[in-house]
Amino acid sequence: MKTDVFSKRRIELGQRYSRTLFVIGSGSEAKRSHSVAYRFKVSSDFYYLTGLEISDALLIVAGKDQYLLTKSNSAEAAVWDDEGFISDKDRAEKLFGIRFENVNRLEDILRAHASQVDRIAFALGRDSKLDSQIVSLASYEKRLKGRNTPVSPVALCDSRLLTGTLRLKKDEGEIALMREAGMRTSYVHTELMKQSVIGRSERDIAHWIESQFMSQGMLWVAYQTIVGSAERSTLLHARATDRIIQDNEFVLVDAGGEYAGYCGDITRVFISGKKFSKAQRDLYNIVLEAQKEIIQAIKPGTDLQELHLLSLSAMSAGLLRQGYDKSRIQDDILKLMPHSTSHWIGLDVHDPSAYCDDSGNALKLEAGMCFTVEPGLYFRSGLEGIAAFKGLGVRIEDDIVVTQDGYQYLTSVPKEVDEIEALRAHAF
Repeated sequence: MKTDVFSKRRIELGQRYSRTLFVIGSGSEAKRSHSVAYRFKVSSDFYYLTGLEISDALLIVAGKDQYLLTKSNSAEAAVWDDEGFISDKDRAEKLFGIRFENVNRLEDILRAHASQVDRIAFALGRDSKLDSQIVSLASYEKRLKGRNTPVSPVALCDSRLLTGTLRLKKDEGEIALMREAGMRTSYVHTELMKQSVIGRSERDIAHWIESQFMSQGMLWVAYQTIVGSAERSTLLHARATDRIIQDNEFVLVDAGGEYAGYCGDITRVFISGKKFSKAQRDLYNIVLEAQKEIIQAIKPGTDLQELHLLSLSAMSAGLLRQGYDKSRIQDDILKLMPHSTSHWIGLDVHDPSAYCDDSGNALKLEAGMCFTVEPGLYFRSGLEGIAAFKGLGVRIEDDIVVTQDGYQYLTSVPKEVDEIEALRAHAF
């Protein structure tokens, strides 16, 4: 994206919260040994507002004023353009529309603006050193109160939900990147269904998936890959183990890659053998039909809570058709489906945007909002119900963007039973 996109986002943040001073860190490298650092991942809010992937930097937005603080006095080691390295501070400031300063000036800048704001917003708990600096400043302002000064104490708040209000609706450029992340992730899931998995470990499957993400140009996984086979398909977060996959088992795979910072998030369940058993097919189709019903209901003006209630209702109806005890279904469905049907998605697999407004009402969907739809049923050990479903878990997840008159898929992996069986035929 061009630098003016990020400049506009910073301006909007400053205008929307004109009495809030934002301090947004890029994050720091962490050492894995005395001389080697873990691979650096820039914080998503910092990237969203700057487009830069640099460590140990701070973005400050205070109304119309914007600063980028780095360890260097100029922009060196921080900023590049199409022509290469930019070391000239004036040129960098003109290009990015922001003032470059040394991180040592943090306290001076904060104190200069503290009297003009009501609160300081930062990622509470992420950086203990930064936390300490900002808390100290707030205490300093409090000490000034009552000493013949007009300065009032400032409040402290977490910046992530505030920046999340901007991130909630994606622009066309973001949606294009999310669609690319979704399509590349979809390709890997589809290819996995063609693979022979019997005799392989869950961990081997996870490693294969992640290597394929890399080959698709996705340099990060969006989250730790989940592979749960047989009864482990009933675990919500089944981290891949050394368990060997056997014939005629369910294999639940929840995996997503990240493209240009944006995440894909897909869950599919397939059989290790050639054909679904009757019980596998019946349970799978209950979840699939529920997911399709939920997605068909997506449009501006609905909300995620409505979709979740629809999910529970649709799967309850499906279970009743399979003979589930009607007197127990209302209580049991919350045990069989213990997670939310949807979550926001974007630069983070769980984008840090609010789900309710200031009055506690669920946010109404608008064009540009992106989220998952992932109903599931998990017949874990200890849960009674339909005996044939014992030990089976199904979750089907896709990524969706709301449009002006409905929705569009951001992901595309076959999910009908006959489509999956056709893919599985390639493995034999």
